[in-house]
Amino acid sequence: MRFLTVSFLLSFFISNLSAQEFLLQSPDGSIKVEVVVSANTIYRVYYGSKLIAHGKPIGLTIGKKNKLGYKEYSPETATSSVDRTVTPIVASRSSEITEHYNQLTLDFQSGLGIDFRCFDDGFAYRLRTTFDNEITIKEESMGFELTTNPNVWFPKETSFYSHNERKFIPTTSMELKNGEKASLPVLWKWDNGPFLLYTETDLHDYPGMYIQTDGQGGYSAIHPPHPAAEFKTFDRYAQPSFKNEWIARTEGTRSYPWRVFCIADDEEELMATQLPWLLASESKLALTDWIQPGKVSWDWWNALQLEGVDFKPGLNTQTYKYYIDFAAKNNLQYIIMDEGWYKLGDLTKVKEEINMTELIEYASKKNVGVILWMAWRTLDEQFDVAFQQFSDWGVAGLKVDFMMRSDQEMTLFYERVAQEAANRLMLVDFHGSHCPKGLQRTYPNVLTYEGVRGLEWNKWSSALTVDHDVTIPFTRMIAGPMDYTPGAMKNVSDPKKHKMNFYHPKSMGTRCHELAKYVVFESPLQMLADLPTSYEKEVECMKFLSAVPTTWDETIVLDAKMAEHILLVRRKGNEWFIGGMTGSLGQTISMDLSFLGNGQFEMELWRDGENTRTDGTNYEYFKEENINSSMKYIISMAEGGGWAGVIRRK
Repeated sequence: MRFLTVSFLLSFFISNLSAQEFLLQSPDGSIKVEVVVSANTIYRVYYGSKLIAHGKPIGLTIGKKNKLGYKEYSPETATSSVDRTVTPIVASRSSEITEHYNQLTLDFQSGLGIDFRCFDDGFAYRLRTTFDNEITIKEESMGFELTTNPNVWFPKETSFYSHNERKFIPTTSMELKNGEKASLPVLWKWDNGPFLLYTETDLHDYPGMYIQTDGQGGYSAIHPPHPAAEFKTFDRYAQPSFKNEWIARTEGTRSYPWRVFCIADDEEELMATQLPWLLASESKLALTDWIQPGKVSWDWWNALQLEGVDFKPGLNTQTYKYYIDFAAKNNLQYIIMDEGWYKLGDLTKVKEEINMTELIEYASKKNVGVILWMAWRTLDEQFDVAFQQFSDWGVAGLKVDFMMRSDQEMTLFYERVAQEAANRLMLVDFHGSHCPKGLQRTYPNVLTYEGVRGLEWNKWSSALTVDHDVTIPFTRMIAGPMDYTPGAMKNVSDPKKHKMNFYHPKSMGTRCHELAKYVVFESPLQMLADLPTSYEKEVECMKFLSAVPTTWDETIVLDAKMAEHILLVRRKGNEWFIGGMTGSLGQTISMDLSFLGNGQFEMELWRDGENTRTDGTNYEYFKEENINSSMKYIISMAEGGGWAGVIRRK
């Protein structure tokens, strides 16, 4: 622990009411947060000497009239400081994380409390209440105004019923219209100034937040109301009616989600932040050594169309045994059986062509786990019987899909699934979901979330661009792991030639752009989306895909520019994996190898080929025998291109 210095600056407003002003600083002094308590509690955020944000009044409306945070004076205060190293159970980005912050705690007589934390890479606050009985929350008051007119990547939403797979289209704060709303996270950048990313974490028994604009550079919170009813239209769709005038009914004594502001000078610092994970509640699981991240042979994107086999491929036992054999031969820990294995609407009825017991026993003998896809509504309706059946079979994990909501009832469902899956030693992949909001730390068996526009969009759209691929590492991925599902072996480098095809999809960008996603995109459960028979033809690519890990000991961003390119290196044990990706502009970068330290190394690399611009599948593979830390290695990437490498000590 280190002593925290907080300045208590008393001032008086024009009225006779006194205001208390508290100054909270980051450990390195680069971020200052002034908290002002008067008729309302507000805050101002400075980065260096520059004011970048002015917080609107903080509070909760309990019932119809009780406005906590309004006209509350003279709170009890406490200060503290933490400086420690945290070891994540699932090391998505690094195996050790520094947690260093200063904290200011305010407690008001009404039962409202506010905690402010300031880190070197951002600040956050959360509300607390202390009431004996259950409370009904009408709305949470949260908002802020940003100085001048920063650029913003604002994933616009039209409804609270959404997959949260929006594009991060750049604009400016002033160009957004009054009332437009976005799912989280949202990113801003000032000209010649810092990045600011806003998200939330530690979401439990409470609705997820959206933010909406006032058209004048200001933003405020908006939450989906508690659903009054649901209108089921298909096994996976349960359209809610958001007619209630309250957002949550919950325990009166509790804390609420952290409101998180990540602040960074540049792209490298932005990608280094771990605040969404650090601010989440610690693991609730007593035993975690059974949790095994890994790679997955996935069937849905490629539509089970195996090529050159001596049986009819499809939703049958023989096809899935082929996937299992492929996984076992290529260092893949799992297969997913996606839509079709059960008769839709009833998880207890397996398709006649599939012998589930035989398949899972076959997979177990080959040390391959089986993960089952399901629609969330069906699981919810058959919760106990379904989980018991999965346990009896020996299922390794669940892929739960089509939630498409973040109201209080749905966030309770997320946690109920995570807890029951953990009780039965099962992993969870939340698909059709909001972005991660801390549950992956509290329940580390939750390995990944969708909530991102990923590779599946190539099946029905041309809206998954290479520029999007080099935008999401700095936006969506800051919130946590993302189930983008990379791995296409059919690649189109010219976007004008890309044609959507549901059963024979192709990716945009080059082959090496696709390989690099396995280093750039974080997901402890990482898919190989294409056909096993397609990968088997690509022996050199499989050298990389078989070797690349899904969790990391260390991550270093070497060169990056928002929405243009990224080059980073990640270490696992004694091996370094390098991934570079470009958007619609090609790049040539001098890669500094000083991260290697002393010694001699060799490098395998995969780079865009001479004919990449006309043939997206074209690439070059070769080895460099003599690599050392004093070298600068030139990397050239085509438009929508990529570069992948592995460096090992000799």
